[in-house]
Amino acid sequence: MGVPPQTGAPMRIFFLALFLAAVQSTAVAAQAHLLIVSGLGGEPKYVDDFHAWGTEMVDAAVERHGLARENVIYLAENPDRDPQRIDGISRREEVESALARIAERAGPDDRVMILLIGHGSADARGSRINLPGPDLTAEELAGLLEPFSSQPLVIVNTASASGDFHEPLAAEHRTTITATGSGMERNETLFGEFFVGAFAGDGADVDQDDRVTVTEAYEYAVRETERAYTTSNRLQLEHSRMEGDTELAGVFHLGAPGVAAIPEDASPELRALYDERLRLQEEVESLRIRSGQMDPEEYQQQLEQLLLELARTNRAIQDAGGDG
Repeated sequence: MGVPPQTGAPMRIFFLALFLAAVQSTAVAAQAHLLIVSGLGGEPKYVDDFHAWGTEMVDAAVERHGLARENVIYLAENPDRDPQRIDGISRREEVESALARIAERAGPDDRVMILLIGHGSADARGSRINLPGPDLTAEELAGLLEPFSSQPLVIVNTASASGDFHEPLAAEHRTTITATGSGMERNETLFGEFFVGAFAGDGADVDQDDRVTVTEAYEYAVRETERAYTTSNRLQLEHSRMEGDTELAGVFHLGAPGVAAIPEDASPELRALYDERLRLQEEVESLRIRSGQMDPEEYQQQLEQLLLELARTNRAIQDAGGDG
């Protein structure tokens, strides 16, 4: 049965819901990349805590969320402590090198997350995170991120006095999260433990879709940080902030692309259909990420068209003997 030429908003919404449900389990080829930078600990307690959070995030990204290990770079104060997980020392030049490698590898729609763990400080010269050797300032990090002009980017600074990182890092397609509300909140922070815990545990996935978005992780960390202070009857001395593209945060996740296996005996025509489906899935993901910068009507029209094409391609795959 044909589709009436004048569908109207309610009918479009119906079709969008239908097609979104049809492709919900399909995956996209856009990948995620994760850089973890764990700085100077100082006291043994913080050395141990920062190491635990960094390694826990590596394991969660790879084992729970399916991120390819080669898409994770972990720099830490003492690489000899865990050479299987730690890829190098967290000096400023190593951070620069790691970001250059990610920029070279990342496709235009790939998602990139940078997680900073450690102690921070702020004064009239700016805000910084304490690293072995020279510290890394927010302005310096902003310069290192210039190659990421198209990629959706999330920067999470869990350090003390991190709140002043927002303004220097602000850009399109970018979300910034800090453990503190300003550079004046200089005490140790708990936020990082719970932000990592959001990806490592089961409590943050509110919609139960087996993916933890940045928004879900942030809200979980906020709740658990508040709970920790309340439970211990302490005055809360850190007040986290999320700024920038909050719509991006709602769809940004570390999940790996799950590309459907093409049957070994697939015909050239069927293989071409799988390739076409993958292309359309990439376009849908890219469009969703850009939705916050688009006119809502234009976004809806483009999404509807892509989902219609995707549904037709899935049907063609089924008709050709594939998994559709």
